[in-house]
Amino acid sequence: MSRIAVSGAGGVIGARVLQWLAQSFDVLDVDAADADRQHDLGGAETLVYLRLTREVTSDRVRRVLAAAGGVRHLTMVSSASVYGAWPNHPTPISEDLPVRPNLEASWAVHHADAERMVLEWCDQGDRSVAILRPAPVVSSGLGGPIGEAMLAAAPIRTGSDDPPVQFLHLDDLASAVVLATQRRLSGVFNVAPDGWLSPGELRALLGARPKIRLPMPLPKRLDRYVARRVGHAAPEGLLPYTRYSWVVANDRLRAEGWEPRYSSAQAFVVADVGMPWDDLNARQRQYATLLGAGAAVAAGGWAAAAWVRRSYALR
Repeated sequence: MSRIAVSGAGGVIGARVLQWLAQSFDVLDVDAADADRQHDLGGAETLVYLRLTREVTSDRVRRVLAAAGGVRHLTMVSSASVYGAWPNHPTPISEDLPVRPNLEASWAVHHADAERMVLEWCDQGDRSVAILRPAPVVSSGLGGPIGEAMLAAAPIRTGSDDPPVQFLHLDDLASAVVLATQRRLSGVFNVAPDGWLSPGELRALLGARPKIRLPMPLPKRLDRYVARRVGHAAPEGLLPYTRYSWVVANDRLRAEGWEPRYSSAQAFVVADVGMPWDDLNARQRQYATLLGAGAAVAAGGWAAAAWVRRSYALR
């Protein structure tokens, strides 16, 4: 097996992706080395950068790239948040849309800066770079910080804002990283399930839990609410990402042979109940599988029933 160096493997996401990579490669966990050997890539020609946290900083990326002089391919995990969340966005977003993160969301801005530095590094030599932009990542345990925040914000409604949402299962991100690394893909690739959750489908998944309406203006209130739900430092500047759509298309990565195992509905249910997909019983699996397709129909049926009740009440 060829050797690859992995940076940023700490945390739940990094550990899972590292586990998947180890099945196909001789993996060198750079961050697990002695302090005086940090970012010693051990002669590896392939580097996987997994720093999918709100702590992505220019200095950290610069240090990794400085040690990557002999690297010929880099797979970097970024975030779909780099597109920003704006009222005029198409649904879904393709990779051709310019990067325009919301400035109040420092985590999205940092990911965009990291992408810029990686592309500049690529232009300095005969190198290939695959930049992966995942939708919010969730799992049965802890997911990514953005995914956890979007899960916590799911019941919140602000005024009439009710955008569609996406959730990417951690295993689907891991399989995308392995594919991009094995095939040394070059370019930018969204990583997302097929489709997304409409407002009606999300309401069906939320079930009977109360919807939370926060008064405007509420940027700090929303951030504090999410931080309390997540239980640790959460991304700040979330408001636009809960008000406007930023769901992404996965056509480009699918064309390379990648297939998601989970839909957004399945990923949401697995993360919400805190169980691995394989541990769900047959009924729970069937519920998660069918709910994404049937929630919109159910929501329409509820609306029709409410209309009938109101009609009879007016007679």
